[in-house]
Amino acid sequence: MSNEEKIQVAERRIVELKTLINHWKTSNISSRRATVEFVESMLAGKGEEKAA
Repeated sequence: MSNEEKIQVAERRIVELKTLINHWKTSNISSRRATVEFVESMLAGKGEEKAA
């Protein structure tokens, strides 16, 4: 894996973590699975926005 690829992976992970932290701060969802599904749907939406 090149440095550029490592940077891209790290940047995606940072966005995922920031999204998860924001979700925890604003959500009352107690189920870990529900939280994961919610965050994944948010991230999927962000990917679609960037592609558009």
